[in-house]
Amino acid sequence: MDENKINPDKMHEYAEQYMEKIFYFALKKTEDYHEAEELTADISLSILTALHSGTSPRCFSAWVWQIAKNRYCFWREQQRHSETRLSLEDLKTDITNEDISDILVHKEALALLRRELAFIASDYRNIVAMYYLKNQKVSDIAERLQIAEGTVVSKLYRARNILREGMYMTRIFGKRSYDPERVHYSVICNRQGDSGEPWCYMKSKLHQNIYLEGYDDPKTAEMFALELGVALPYMEDELERLTKATLLRKKNNRYETSFPIISREALEKIHMYFDTLLPKIVPLLEENVDRFTEQYRESGFSYYGEYQSYEQAKWILLLMVYSDLYTMCKNSPKTPLGNARRPARGIWDVYATEQADFLPCQVGFTHVSDGFYQYLIGYRDIMKKTPHPTKAEATALSNLVKGEVYEQAHIEKLISYGYAKQKEETIVPTVAVFRKDRNQHFLNFCNNGTFSEKFLEHANKRKILHEKTLILLSDMNQRIYDILYHDLPKNIRQNEELVQALLYSFCNLGGSFTFGYILESALSDGWLRYDENATPLIGAYIKI
Repeated sequence: MDENKINPDKMHEYAEQYMEKIFYFALKKTEDYHEAEELTADISLSILTALHSGTSPRCFSAWVWQIAKNRYCFWREQQRHSETRLSLEDLKTDITNEDISDILVHKEALALLRRELAFIASDYRNIVAMYYLKNQKVSDIAERLQIAEGTVVSKLYRARNILREGMYMTRIFGKRSYDPERVHYSVICNRQGDSGEPWCYMKSKLHQNIYLEGYDDPKTAEMFALELGVALPYMEDELERLTKATLLRKKNNRYETSFPIISREALEKIHMYFDTLLPKIVPLLEENVDRFTEQYRESGFSYYGEYQSYEQAKWILLLMVYSDLYTMCKNSPKTPLGNARRPARGIWDVYATEQADFLPCQVGFTHVSDGFYQYLIGYRDIMKKTPHPTKAEATALSNLVKGEVYEQAHIEKLISYGYAKQKEETIVPTVAVFRKDRNQHFLNFCNNGTFSEKFLEHANKRKILHEKTLILLSDMNQRIYDILYHDLPKNIRQNEELVQALLYSFCNLGGSFTFGYILESALSDGWLRYDENATPLIGAYIKI
């Protein structure tokens, strides 16, 4: 190579002023750190190779960005055809007349080139630039900087490790030992934002790390960048984006997480409390359901319809009677999470819980369409086996129940799921059905005064059951509120409306752990039964 052709000034200018920007460009295009690193390396090596060969562009900036765009187009074409991307080893210049340590360090420097100037300190950066960009040997660098050769080698290795730690290590979150792999994020969404908020901000490991770092410990952008090993300009963009989405709150140049994250310690306290509460409250709920069902039979109707057995319907009825009584409790909050109005026309809330192996199955809840609802039961992976009808299919099922016109193709799909079946010459649903007219008939029956002795016995006993249950639920609300309140950081505790909504959602909403505790307790005492042959459709019902 003709040493006179090498343009060290332009190489240094690229390293100092463009490489970091190239990485941001690659990250925006690929939306993946690994891909961005590879693309940055490809672009950088193309530029450095051209400068090594003596290229002297008239407009350096335009030349750099044209190469970046060309290499991105080439990369995208490779992705489209699933070809193997060009590796750094293929581009590596032959190394001759170097000792073993020099060869090893050269390999490390090539990998480091992907992102070194964006993330490492100047003392490391200068050594990397001298070694790779200026082709100086370890011995020459050591002599120039007046440090030992071993120090040069170790700094090159350390520079690479700094990058690896910054990008791939799982950050420990303060004294609570949170980390992204052990935190579950729950989104309660009445309407997502126009760009998919908040879902688009919940899955990224970078965003999750930001939420954990900023929870109960407001930080500046510089502190986030340092803690998470992400370049400051890119971190600033992400923080502003999350603040605009209302997932972060900015105050005095510091950012803090704006939604609750419930610690394992708090969950353990609730779990221990439920160990004493459930043996008292679940038998009351079970007896309530049994007696209420018998009252309906006395009136000549089935409360849950004629399409499902009582054993199947009990899964729904147990959760329903709990929810009804919970809302009757005087100190129960009335507003759940999921109602906060957000930017881009979104209506949603978020909370998170640290993973804990002692937690029960979760029970989700969804309203699909036209009166079709589902409890999504996590017990024994029932939720994973349960088919999820589309809105059009749910509407067809509702129309079938109401005796209205329905799309035959949708009904056939529902039959394949198991939500409907052919019975003789008609098609009938297989889910629980709750009718307003049936409820009105029951109320009329209760008001006309012609009760059997058995009916009155059930009614009087249920009144006592209600009173006992409401006392226990009132105590539950206070105990769980106290646990959650003291677990939350000050900025969230100050928002009493948010705390109350969290309490409601934790105790009486789809995704609620409380529902899971209730079901598992009823399964344990034998009131509910489940085996591998049981239908995965338990929990589905229609209200018309």
